[in-house]
Amino acid sequence: MEQVKQENDKLGRMQAQMIEELPIAVSRHCLDQKLTLHWANTEFYQLTGGEKAFPSAGLKALFSTDLQEFYQLRDTLLSAKAQGLSRITQRISITVNGKRVWLCASAVLKQGSDDSYEVVICYTPIQEPMEKQERIVQSEKEMTENFKWMMSVYSGNVYISDMDSYELLYVNKHACDTLQTSASQLLGRKCYEAIQGLDAPCPFCTNAHLKKDQTYEWEFYNPNLKRTFMIKDRMLDWFGHRARIELSYDMYSEEYKLAKKDQEREAILKTIPAGMVRIDARDNNTILWYNGIFLEMIGYTPEQLEEELHYGCRSYIHPDDIERILLLRSKLKKTGDNVVLEARAYNRFQEERVWTVTLCYVSGEDSWDGIPSLYSTGLDITEERRQLERLRHKAEKDALTGINNRDAMKVQIKNYLQEQPDTMNALIMIDTDNFKQINDTLGHITGDLVLSEMAAGMKKIVRKSDLVGRIGGDEFTIFIKNITSPQTAEEKAEELLSMFRHLFIREKKPLKVTCSMGIALYPRDGESFQELYECADKALYQAKLHGKNNYHMYDPMEQSTLELLNNSSLGAAIDSEQRYAESSDNLARYVFRILYQYENLDEAIQLVLEVVGKQFDVSRSYIFENTEDGRCGANTYEWCNEGITSQREQLQDVEYSACGDYESLFKDNHVFYCRDITVLPSVLVDLFTDQGIHSTLQCAFYDREIFSGFVGFDECTGHRFWTREEISSLSLISQILAIFLKLKRMENRNR
Repeated sequence: MEQVKQENDKLGRMQAQMIEELPIAVSRHCLDQKLTLHWANTEFYQLTGGEKAFPSAGLKALFSTDLQEFYQLRDTLLSAKAQGLSRITQRISITVNGKRVWLCASAVLKQGSDDSYEVVICYTPIQEPMEKQERIVQSEKEMTENFKWMMSVYSGNVYISDMDSYELLYVNKHACDTLQTSASQLLGRKCYEAIQGLDAPCPFCTNAHLKKDQTYEWEFYNPNLKRTFMIKDRMLDWFGHRARIELSYDMYSEEYKLAKKDQEREAILKTIPAGMVRIDARDNNTILWYNGIFLEMIGYTPEQLEEELHYGCRSYIHPDDIERILLLRSKLKKTGDNVVLEARAYNRFQEERVWTVTLCYVSGEDSWDGIPSLYSTGLDITEERRQLERLRHKAEKDALTGINNRDAMKVQIKNYLQEQPDTMNALIMIDTDNFKQINDTLGHITGDLVLSEMAAGMKKIVRKSDLVGRIGGDEFTIFIKNITSPQTAEEKAEELLSMFRHLFIREKKPLKVTCSMGIALYPRDGESFQELYECADKALYQAKLHGKNNYHMYDPMEQSTLELLNNSSLGAAIDSEQRYAESSDNLARYVFRILYQYENLDEAIQLVLEVVGKQFDVSRSYIFENTEDGRCGANTYEWCNEGITSQREQLQDVEYSACGDYESLFKDNHVFYCRDITVLPSVLVDLFTDQGIHSTLQCAFYDREIFSGFVGFDECTGHRFWTREEISSLSLISQILAIFLKLKRMENRNR
């Protein structure tokens, strides 16, 4: 037994020696009311400034200046013992040589053999963080005092109330004067009781409307005080309280009157449906003030105006208009007048806009802040200008061909002759030979296409400065400006004749188009538009008499033509509005019979595509069916003519979004056809070119008004006119196919 005791004593001495050599302060205590000291290392005594002969009062003696710190540590240790905890950590402070020292106390609790408890405590200095915290606390205290001072001299009413308990936490002197009582009598009372004379929270309380970092502004008549107040409320944290700060002016204060004037001014400004801006006239660039409509006009937020434009107006005004505005500014400075002008501006998306702008100059002497300024109001009239342009274009352009109509040609030629009376010019009148035959045999759709292609060809041959117009039906006029000799007009006529003869020669079924032309020269044949027009018309009649497909220069010696004026080509026109009724044919009935009688629908559809493809001599006939969500389409059936490569495998899961708005192609009676795919948007040109397609006709089908796919017929050997009869027949056949495809889909859903 004695040996065991000796070994334990030896072990205790070794542990004590190890703790003594540790570079941190360590002490061992009895866990009693005094935390009686059993042992401590040298580092502990150096840290605490005590003697090795520790006072009998225990650890309590270290906290003589602040016993609360000791009690908190002791109670924490006793609580840990009661909870069965073996370790605790607590922040404490002691006073050493008159200086406050902050420590982190890490304690280990250990139960002895006689049910007593010991505690070993390690002390780590944390002076710098705690001093920083003290500085923060002191700074917050100073800020609070400064806030209270500012509010005490504030000319309005200020009070702070707890948003949960409604207790008044702070009132300034002016608020006390308004309520005719002292702060001591107000603080701690309910705000609704002290201010409104109520015994319950105000029904109009703004607490529910308050949001962090936002100000709630309102106006209220206080029946208790018999005054109207203009009020601003805001949420804040007041020493741990969720509080409302309220600032107010009553109706008798100068601030209230000024605020009312500001409200009146803002109300007046809001009634003006225009962008308003104030620009510093010292640099003619810096924006000093603006309204919301101005921001909408330029497409910027207040933050973007600052960060991107740096409040500069030259960033959005068209460069060509800046100099003009600066010149007007100089004149306004001298005259003091207002001016209205049109100017171009760019919004944030670099879209050019047209504004009507009013400018007014105010000198520094007349300005409220001494800054000379340009005040401006503006209206965005871009859409109005575009609408006027559309109306002008509609009034001047031929609806079918897009070139000038008869009235526009007359006006423009008259204006030019007035502006350039000394130039030589030529008026060419053009009439399409045997155009009625084209309409009768191929249909009005083809006829309209012929006229459009002719107009496009004429525009390519003449200069941009020359004028091309359709004066009615199949008749056109060309006005060639500023020529050097009559030979120039004749050379241009020869070029036009050649173009017309070769216009449709590359079609699979070539179409022969020829024209007759009459030419009159200014000023030789006439000095006015009407004279030129009559002479050109007479020359045109002579060209037709000489066998058509040629031109004729007006010859004043050919007086015999005068009696034929009543039979001239004036007034000839195409009845573009005439439409022919569509009818079923034997092929459609045959297609229906095949689809109805065949047991295997897939084989029947494949046979129909072959029969129809051969009947109309197309390169490829096929069907595209859409997925249920309509996002993709797949080539489900296909027939190819001899020598044509199949595209079915490459055309699976084709996303319509990659082809633009593909469904919109079928806007005209659910049919889309194109003689020359090169005139289509580039994305469609690429799509069709990859498949070797030159011309196409496609007929859409629908399921419950939802675009479900289409039947297509392609021409891969050259351009092709799709006649009225072809469009009608293929559209009908496509609808028959669509009916049977719909039945097939319904059967698949029911399986």
